[in-house]
Amino acid sequence: MASRRHQLPFHLQSCSTFELITAWLWRCRTIVLEPDPDEIVRLSFTASVCGKHYNQLIPPGYYGNAFVYPALCSKADDLCRNPLEYAVELVKKAKGEINEEYIRSVADLMVIGGRLKYTSEGYFTVSDNTRTGFDEVDLGWGKPVFDGIAGALLIISFYLKYQKRDGEIGIMVPICLPLSTMEKFQEEMKKMKQVLSENDELG
Repeated sequence: MASRRHQLPFHLQSCSTFELITAWLWRCRTIVLEPDPDEIVRLSFTASVCGKHYNQLIPPGYYGNAFVYPALCSKADDLCRNPLEYAVELVKKAKGEINEEYIRSVADLMVIGGRLKYTSEGYFTVSDNTRTGFDEVDLGWGKPVFDGIAGALLIISFYLKYQKRDGEIGIMVPICLPLSTMEKFQEEMKKMKQVLSENDELG
């Protein structure tokens, strides 16, 4: 990740790991699904409003989830043909637009029109669950061996904290695609990693 971030334009090198993984995943997934070049593809992600920045928006005593789903769009051809920084820029911009005004606007819209339905056409959403802390919960039987979902859905992937046997902490991203497409996805990931290695050798 550090290597790939270093190869981005200077103004994007401060992007978060979430922004980089999300952009990379969205672009790879779109490439292998081969939508019509003029089709509009959409990416959405969950953004919690239960943090220190938005405490004033949450009623006292409320302990449930509170989040919004910012979304971004691109023509499939633009996403697939442009380098990765194109997608990183879109994700970073969408994330940066989440503020109190945006959250209140979403809440007002849902009060007026009800919960809106999502289109499944060209749609993909991700949710970062790497900081939920479930891996630290001990109910008397010791720490969990695994925490998180059992898999992924066709249009939804969850980011999970993952610890290797050697103790190294990473991020695991389950993804669901048709078998033939999954094989293409693996090849696309290999190609991107190869480009990284070659650039590292040149740099």
